[in-house]
Amino acid sequence: MSLVTPDHDSPLSAAPTESADPSRPRVRQLGDDDLGAFSGPTLVSQQAPVMTVSDDDLVRHPVGMDWWLLSTVAALAVMGVVMAFSASYYLAVHRFNDEHLFLVRHLRFLGIATFTLLLFANVPYQVWKKLAYPAMFCALLALMAVPFFGITRNRATRWLALGPVMFQPAELAKVVFVAYLARSLSKKAQRNSIQTFHVGLAPHFLVWAVLGLLCMKQPDLGTTLVLAVLLFAMTFMAGARVAPLLFIGLTGLGILGAFLVHNPMRSRRITAFIDNFAHRADVGYQLWNSKLAVAMGGFFGRGLGASHQKLGFVPEAHTDFVLAIIGEELGLVGIMFIAVCFIFLVWRGLRIAMSARDEFGRLFALGLTVLFGVQAAVNFGVVLGLLPTKGLTLPFVSYGGTSLIVMAMAAGILLNIGRGGNPDVVLPALPSLRQRPSGNTRVRTPAHEGAR
Repeated sequence: MSLVTPDHDSPLSAAPTESADPSRPRVRQLGDDDLGAFSGPTLVSQQAPVMTVSDDDLVRHPVGMDWWLLSTVAALAVMGVVMAFSASYYLAVHRFNDEHLFLVRHLRFLGIATFTLLLFANVPYQVWKKLAYPAMFCALLALMAVPFFGITRNRATRWLALGPVMFQPAELAKVVFVAYLARSLSKKAQRNSIQTFHVGLAPHFLVWAVLGLLCMKQPDLGTTLVLAVLLFAMTFMAGARVAPLLFIGLTGLGILGAFLVHNPMRSRRITAFIDNFAHRADVGYQLWNSKLAVAMGGFFGRGLGASHQKLGFVPEAHTDFVLAIIGEELGLVGIMFIAVCFIFLVWRGLRIAMSARDEFGRLFALGLTVLFGVQAAVNFGVVLGLLPTKGLTLPFVSYGGTSLIVMAMAAGILLNIGRGGNPDVVLPALPSLRQRPSGNTRVRTPAHEGAR
């Protein structure tokens, strides 16, 4: 590597060698100490003309769709159509006298979800910077309306009726909460106030507390816990200090423990989880039959459509416990396929988060990825008997219109972040410009341009 300098003296000039031509510019080798002596260098090959490039120069890089992520979501959705039909067949025939009832509904939801995914994959994710706060306000209003105007099913009031459509505000609140945190945390990170408790942590924990109380009113402990995981993960990645997070987390666990002990329904579920065999005929009935379905499936399963536990033994077999029917009909192979799909989805989401063009996009992608991973992990844990029973669906696989559409919206936003916000996005040129040059490269500094 050589440094081209002008004829007159400069900070980087060197004495000419004895064989140097006086009519040519003096040349000396560039050492390690010289690399930090100037800023804003220009890297050009010896064959290319010398030109100056600054850090402000921009170049357009066409960024395509993350087809691996999209294919994973599509694989989970196809599995969901097949298994939702298989798991709901008995219920549809004996209760509604229509074997294709849930299949037709699920296909309608999937069509809307597909349109939603493609829509948000092409809408620049930066619009969520402006929509985050209004969307959070609307989500709070919807959750407040649930206790007064909601529809009750299975002793839980979680749905609002929008004409013929049943809508679950808590599902949408998850994505809106991620957008709110990404907007607020990225703004505070730029101002270096994320590490202060009253500015960086307290407002976000207050919003989570309001959302959590509204969800617990339904009751929906599972969504409250998912929102808590999102809060801790995103504040930590934004740069919050660990000590306050640990203090708040331990305090929250203590409050949660006190709530579970003093809530009869929750305490019975904990008891049934600890000793499921003793409560297999009462409060632990669903969990026991779920584990039994997985155990009877073995390695390869009984065969598609041949489940016995879906014949009224596993309640909500096509929604929260569809994984149990997958385990019985497709065996361990089917469960491992679903698990690998979610692991791959989380990996692609983390790659998108690490390569995001701004802090808002990085936190947004991280939060959506955590949402997919945590909700899938909790559903796996409940179905396999590793966690107490929670009413959380398996993303893209379980039957349910609101869950499927909202998760498709989250996947579309994640795909758009991976595209940089637009199919043809402006990115900084030469991101490795400040790294040490290598090979046959000449360096010209801005000062030398003036010397010319």
